[in-house]
Amino acid sequence: MSYQPYAPSPYLTRPLRTSINLDAEIKLYTTPAQRELYESLAELHAIIVSLEFLEKAFVKDSIPSSSYTPTCLRLLGQYKTILGNGSVAATFEDLDSFKYRYNIDCPAATRRLQTGLPATVEHPPGSSDNSPLPKLTSAPDIAAQVTADGKWKNVSPKAAAEATQNFITFMDALRLNYRAKDELHPLLAIVITSVDAVTKGEEFDGRKDIVRWLIALNQMRPGDEIDETQGREMLWDLERGYNSFLEGLG
Repeated sequence: MSYQPYAPSPYLTRPLRTSINLDAEIKLYTTPAQRELYESLAELHAIIVSLEFLEKAFVKDSIPSSSYTPTCLRLLGQYKTILGNGSVAATFEDLDSFKYRYNIDCPAATRRLQTGLPATVEHPPGSSDNSPLPKLTSAPDIAAQVTADGKWKNVSPKAAAEATQNFITFMDALRLNYRAKDELHPLLAIVITSVDAVTKGEEFDGRKDIVRWLIALNQMRPGDEIDETQGREMLWDLERGYNSFLEGLG
C-alpha cells in the first residue's frame, strides 16, 4: 500500500496553463487622450529632476550664469505650458501632491518652481537685503535720456526703451483693473526680464518689491485674483521702481 508523502511535492505533474503573456507590455492608456496625459506627466517629472540638477550645478559653479539663466527660464516656461492643459493640471493637482505620489525629493527644484524665477533674477549679484515698503501716461524719450552720467553704463537705448514700455504696459493694466494671475504674471515677468537686461541684475530701489510680487503671483492658482488693496500696493511699488529705473538711466 502506497502513501502520499507528508510534504506536498514541489513539482507539478502538469504545467499550469495561462492566457497571460508575461512578456507583454502593460499599457497605462487605451485612448490617445490618456496617452497624451501620461506623456505630459512624464515630462513634468523630467522637468523637476532637470531643474534639481541645474540648481545644484549652479550652486557649485559648474555652470555660468549666462547659461544657467536661459536654461532655467526655458524649463520654467515648459513647466507652466504643460500645466496650461486643464486635464493635466487636474491630474497633477499641485506640486507637493505630485512629488508625494511619484516619490520625488527635489528641494532646490521645488523652491525654483514656487518662485517662478531663476536664482540670478531672485538674488542678483551684489544685491542687499535692505527693502522698504505719481501717475505716468506716456513714455519719455529714452534714447535722449540714456547718458554717460547714468548709473548703468553701455546701456542699449533700444533695451532701455523696451524696459520702459513694459513698465508702463503693466502699470496701465493695473489701472484698467486687471486682477487675475493669468493677466498680470506674464506682463510682470516681461518687466523684470527686460529691466535686468538693462541693469545686468543690479539692484535699484523697488526691484525687490517687483520680484516679491512676481513670486506672489506665481504661487497663485490660475484664475485667482488679487484684491483692490493689493492692486493699489502693487501699482505703488511699480511706480516707485519705474522712477528709480529712470533715475539709473541718467
